[in-house]
Amino acid sequence: MRKGIDPQIYYNLLSGKPYNELPFPISQSHITQTMAAFFEFLKLPEEIKSYIDFKISPLHRRGDIGFKHRDPDNDIYNDSKDFFHFHPLIFDRYEEFIHKHSILNQFLKLALPLWEAAYDSVYEILSLFEKDCPGTISQIFETPEPHIILRFLKYNWSDSGKYLAKPHFDSGSFTLAIAESCPGLRIGTHPADLEIVKHAPNQAIFMISSNFKKVIDTDKLSPGWHDVIQMDEEKIGKSFSRWAIVAFIDGHNVESLSRSETHKWYIPDPS
Repeated sequence: MRKGIDPQIYYNLLSGKPYNELPFPISQSHITQTMAAFFEFLKLPEEIKSYIDFKISPLHRRGDIGFKHRDPDNDIYNDSKDFFHFHPLIFDRYEEFIHKHSILNQFLKLALPLWEAAYDSVYEILSLFEKDCPGTISQIFETPEPHIILRFLKYNWSDSGKYLAKPHFDSGSFTLAIAESCPGLRIGTHPADLEIVKHAPNQAIFMISSNFKKVIDTDKLSPGWHDVIQMDEEKIGKSFSRWAIVAFIDGHNVESLSRSETHKWYIPDPS
């Protein structure tokens, strides 16, 4: 096991804490370079940005790979964001297309080490559960297409105090929040105990998500109810509010919970 993964994380999570910090081996300079490449990718014509489009898990509503845009006027999630879901299968399925587009190629090459680091980090933390819950590792990793999706995300919502991401449980089994441009992520077990969680240098935030029982058969874990709020008043009126890098992890060949379950405590803004 890589030095730095503290077994105490296991007991923290079993005690009902929905998240825990853990070491993440990718430098801030690489993260900064990757996000700069992502923003260059977002400037590409729509037909290039949206060309990569497939799913790695037909049963899961978050198994889509490629570029997506959400608009609050025509999306059920009522938020505004641009994001790209990365998985290494991209290189096999779109090799020729990628080599034809240098900006896309550069972004994807920089994304790969982040995905590999997420893979390794999740493997190590879930290995802590293997003794008491045999089969935990196999549920995710014994497949040629592990359901680990890396999301590169730009929030477009510009009003300070508004939700950048509405309150919800993630639909996967686990989430690894890798980096963010500024604080705004709040995590709790329900709406009443949400607290701001800040990224420390070389740390990621591992969070239990709604579908965890498909991987770890226990009632001792608590999924993280969370949202993202705008905290920087200087972003008012700007087209870009925040960026983040997040990995979503689930078992293979499992069905996610319904949106009515993952968003059960969300109350729409009456305005």
